[in-house]
Amino acid sequence: MAAKNYHRILEQTKRQHWRDWLKKADDPDIWMAHQLMAQIGGDGSKARIPTLIHKVGKIETTANTNSDKGSILAKVFFPEKPPADAALETCTYPKQCESEGTITPEQIKSQLKKLKPFKAPGPDGIPNVVLTKNADLIIVRLLPIYKAMLEKSLMYKPWKEFATVVLRKPSKPRYNMLKAYRPIALLNMM
Repeated sequence: MAAKNYHRILEQTKRQHWRDWLKKADDPDIWMAHQLMAQIGGDGSKARIPTLIHKVGKIETTANTNSDKGSILAKVFFPEKPPADAALETCTYPKQCESEGTITPEQIKSQLKKLKPFKAPGPDGIPNVVLTKNADLIIVRLLPIYKAMLEKSLMYKPWKEFATVVLRKPSKPRYNMLKAYRPIALLNMM
């Protein structure tokens, strides 16, 4: 229920921001708005990946279904770990770094300012612009959470989650090859 409310409020805010921007826009801005609205979606707006050609051993095969394409891209982007080396298992690692004091509101505010506001949101759906514009309101809520996490050496599991999106590399001659795609990770920025 809360997620539906959040998305409804977010859509209303976006619409209101667009209307406010159009009211204040002068001639060059109106021309830019017209160009944005009149553009026909290119390949970037399509969520379709063509049949992919790949090699299994020395045999060239194709992936036609979304499930096959996803499996092949996942294998390319996230290859299996190499077998463990016995020499590495006997290594001694340095002691974990100790934390320097506590987290301050200024540190949180500083990190929020560094966020790029219009990057795509992660699995939680919270855009960075919401975090940056509401920094003063959320710092008082985040501070005790972050302090407790630091003191107890805990990490909130959903904040570790991310979504991987497959993007086309620009200006490739053929998009039926695996090398024409790249992954990006959408992180929860909280």
